[in-house]
Amino acid sequence: MADTSTSPAPMQGLVLDGYSPAIPSPLNPHASSRTPAPAPMPLPREQREKKDSLKKRESNPNGSASASSLGKRKANAAHAYPSPQRFNVPPPKPSDFDPPKDDIMVSHEPYPLEMPDGDRQLYKPVELAENKRGYRYGRAIADPLFPHKQFYRSTSPPPHYARLSFEDADRWMHFTTNALITTNEKGWRMVRSNVCAREGTTYFEIKVHRGVPPEGPEPDAQGPQPHVRFGFARREAPLDAPVGFDGYSYGITDLRFETMHRSRPGKPFQAKKTKGKGVKALAGAAPLPVQLSPQDQHIKEGDIIGLELQLPSLNLHQKIVSGVYNPAVDVGDGFDQPSYFLEPGTEPPDAIRDRIPVAYKGNSYFEVLDHVASKPMEVYADRQTPLSNLAAALTNQATASKDVVKAPPGPNHEHASLRTLPHSAMRVYKNGALVGTAFENLLAFLPPASAPSKTMGAREGFDDGIVGYFPAVSCFFGGVAEVNFGDGREGFWAPPRHLVVAPTAKAVHGLQPSGEMAGQGMGVDASGERKGWNPGRVCRGVGERYKEQIAEDVVWDIVDEVDFFMQDGGEVGSGVVAGSNVPAAAPAVALGAGRGGRGVKEEEGVGL
Repeated sequence: MADTSTSPAPMQGLVLDGYSPAIPSPLNPHASSRTPAPAPMPLPREQREKKDSLKKRESNPNGSASASSLGKRKANAAHAYPSPQRFNVPPPKPSDFDPPKDDIMVSHEPYPLEMPDGDRQLYKPVELAENKRGYRYGRAIADPLFPHKQFYRSTSPPPHYARLSFEDADRWMHFTTNALITTNEKGWRMVRSNVCAREGTTYFEIKVHRGVPPEGPEPDAQGPQPHVRFGFARREAPLDAPVGFDGYSYGITDLRFETMHRSRPGKPFQAKKTKGKGVKALAGAAPLPVQLSPQDQHIKEGDIIGLELQLPSLNLHQKIVSGVYNPAVDVGDGFDQPSYFLEPGTEPPDAIRDRIPVAYKGNSYFEVLDHVASKPMEVYADRQTPLSNLAAALTNQATASKDVVKAPPGPNHEHASLRTLPHSAMRVYKNGALVGTAFENLLAFLPPASAPSKTMGAREGFDDGIVGYFPAVSCFFGGVAEVNFGDGREGFWAPPRHLVVAPTAKAVHGLQPSGEMAGQGMGVDASGERKGWNPGRVCRGVGERYKEQIAEDVVWDIVDEVDFFMQDGGEVGSGVVAGSNVPAAAPAVALGAGRGGRGVKEEEGVGL
C-alpha cells in the first residue's frame, strides 16, 4: 500500500482565501506587504463536570462535595444578611403545577401483613424519595404566585394531618392507608412522624397491637419475638436502628418498661420539685426510680402509652446554643420573655432553607442536606465513654483532640452538640396514669447543636424550621404499633387530666380547670411564679402542632419570595421585576414569621 503521508496535497488546500504575498510583485503591485495576523486560537473547551453515580453517592455520604447537588449548584451571589441559596434549576414543566400525587402503596408479597385481628392490611409505600444517608426530601409543587423563588413551594400529599411520614421511614416499614399503624418484619427499624416539637409541651399516644403477650413474655419461645419501642427522635437518629440507639433519640422499651438513650437502659423516676433558684435548684436531688407493680413490669398488647415532651422556649434555647446562657439569671423556662427580645450575643432566630427542587418518579421534591452526627456526639454515645468518671478516661485519650469530651452534657458545655435544655423532660403515662419521668435535661437541637455535613457542600448554622424532636416508633420482627396524635374525631384514648382541661379541649368537652391543674394552665414556671396563662406551658396534642407547622411553612415560603423579590430589584406596585419581563407576584406582606425577620427592610420598599 502506498504511503499517503508523503503524497502531495491538493493546491486548493494550500491557497487560502485572501492570501497576500509578503513582497509586492509587478503583477500585484497593490498587495499589502504586511503579513496577515495568525488566526486566533480556539477557546479552550470547558471541561465537563464529572458526576458520581447514585450508588456511589449513597455508599459514600461523607465524601467530596460532588456527592451533593446542593454543593454543585452554588448561590448566584453573596448577601450581607442571611438568605437562602438560589440554584440553577430548569424551569418547571406544566405537570409540576399539578397537585401532588397520592402515595403508591403495595401489598406485602407473598403473604400480606395484617393486623392481629385481620381487620386491616399494612402496605409498603413505593416510588418515593426516602430520607437516607445525609439527604432529606419533602414534597414540592410549582406555584405561579412564587416566580422569584423559582416557582416551587412546599406541599404534601394526603392524608393531611399529623401522621407517620412515609419519606422519613426505613424502607422496610409497612403502614396502613391512614399512616397511623406501622410494622416491620425485619430487625429494628424506625419511622418518624411528619411533625416535630420545638418548644412547649406536646403529647401523643401509642397502642401496642402486637408485642409482648398479655400474660407476659414467653420464656420458652423459639426465635425472635415481636417488639416495639417508641419515643422522640431527631433527624440525625438512624432509621435502621431502634429509638434510643444513640444520643439523638430517647425511647421506651416494651420489655421491662425501661428507658433507652445511647443504648443504655434505665428506669422511669419520680422527679422531685425543688424550691429556690439558681444552679442548685436546677441540679435538684437524686431521682428515685419508680417501683412498678408486677402487672406493669412490661408494656403488653393492648396497653396505651402516653408520651409527654416538655421543652423550654426557643428564646432560652437560642441562648444556650449561642453560648450566652447564665443559669444564675435565666431561671425560668423563657416563656415569660417577649419573643422579640434578644440578649447581647444571641443569634436572632430565623429560618434559612437551602432547598433544591428535584423530580423523582413523577413527583417534585425539595432535596435538603440533612443533619449528620457530630464527632463529640459519637464520643458521647460510645459505650467506652464513662460519663461518671471522665477525668480518668481523659488520661487515656489524646487530650489535644478538639472532639474529646471533657465533661458530661450540660447547658454550658464546650461542645454545642452536648448542651442540654433546662426545664425539659419526657414523661410516661400508662392507660392515662402517670408512671414517671423518663428523661430530664434533653440535648439541644437548634444549630449549631445540629449541623449538616460541610464535606457535602452544606452551609452550617442555619435553622430550616423543621429541627426538633419527632415522635418516633420502632418495630422488631412483626411488632405492630398505632399512634394517636389527638386530631382524630375521637381524640386521645386515655389522656392525662391536665391535657383534657387545656383551653383547646375545654371548648370541646366543656370542662373547667380546678385545683393544681388550673395552676398549670395559669403558667407556673420553674421558678414557682405565676404570670398568667401561657400557651407554652399548656400540654397540647401533637395534632395541634401539625397545624402550626403548616402555617409556619406557608409564612416562610412567603418570606423567601419577598427576599428574592428584593434581590431581583423589584418594587412594590410596579407589576414587573426591574430589568426583566417576568410579572411580579402579588405583593406579599412579610410578617416576620412571628420570630425574627430577614433582610427585608422598610427603606427597601417593603414594610414589615
